[in-house]
Amino acid sequence: MRRRVGKRYSADVYAQACEWFVEFRAADADEAVRQAFHSWLHQAPAHMAAYLDVAASWNFTGSLDVSARFPRAALIAQGGEANNLLLYPGAATPGKPLPRRRTGARSLSAAGWAVAAGTLALVAAVLVTVWIRGSSTYSTGIGQKRLITLADGSVIDLNARSRIIVRYTKTRREIDLLRGQALFADTDDPNRPFIVRSRATVVRAMGTQFDVNLLDAETIVTVIQGKVAVARQRPAFGGTSDPLPRMPLRTASALSTVFLTAGEQLTVSPTRRMRPVRTNVTAAIAWVHHKLIFASTALRDVVQEFNRYNARQLVIASPSLETFRIDGVFSSTNPRSLIDFLRQYPGIQVTETGDNVVISQR
Repeated sequence: MRRRVGKRYSADVYAQACEWFVEFRAADADEAVRQAFHSWLHQAPAHMAAYLDVAASWNFTGSLDVSARFPRAALIAQGGEANNLLLYPGAATPGKPLPRRRTGARSLSAAGWAVAAGTLALVAAVLVTVWIRGSSTYSTGIGQKRLITLADGSVIDLNARSRIIVRYTKTRREIDLLRGQALFADTDDPNRPFIVRSRATVVRAMGTQFDVNLLDAETIVTVIQGKVAVARQRPAFGGTSDPLPRMPLRTASALSTVFLTAGEQLTVSPTRRMRPVRTNVTAAIAWVHHKLIFASTALRDVVQEFNRYNARQLVIASPSLETFRIDGVFSSTNPRSLIDFLRQYPGIQVTETGDNVVISQR
């Protein structure tokens, strides 16, 4: 079914409005992009009309995306400012009231509602297609690793049981780490910042190498080379989705940004203060070489790491053992080394079944 485009604008203009709408909902729009958008709006009155139609349609189908970053009310308010007002034939002129709607007009017929519903479905499909077209998803299963090279030469080493979404355009390089762990080595491109999001954590880097490990209750960022900025994600306003300052990094802003240099690590969680510490970066990225190095690490985190690489999962049956501290170097693909290690402790019992290895207190 093809959309019936109104007389105010053409199908091409409507398609452009869709792309701009998605750009401001998903992108880290810098000043150049915003200027280009406003220039496009001012090229013709039809552009503003098409954009408002797209915003209104998406507002109706908002169940597809609960993270709206450009509310229609704010867009209309901005469009109503004197320097932004654009008119199309039949619209009110500044200072004059809008024409009154005729009374007694017929309500929308059943056929009209069907056309409207079809149009809204098509709008949603167009917007989702534009979003998907600019994104790529990569994932790994148990015991798998994957090396991803972006068009600019940036490299992402994806650990086992991990999943990322990559959005790579002329103005941004954005990665959402949805699950697991990844080692990033990005190229230095001042015009296209490298941004990694993981739950509530946002990392901005440029020409650096760093590791992001998403655990159940926290996110751990480790810098191997260069310098990065880390912040907790805050609700965005006005279309921006990036709470971090632009490079070069200088002083922390009011957004509680923390700067990390090579050899530093930051653990981000709702309850922990954001304070970088010196760490052994070799241990942080030992997984690349199928090794796991623990230094006074809670057993719950040790189990989570091992379960990335082995089909037979480790299970902690006694909550009191979750904070039991582990020190040692283990093979990530051989849980036997950890099982034998735990069996040395008189207060710990390890029971092996076909599907699980149960760790409990005696």
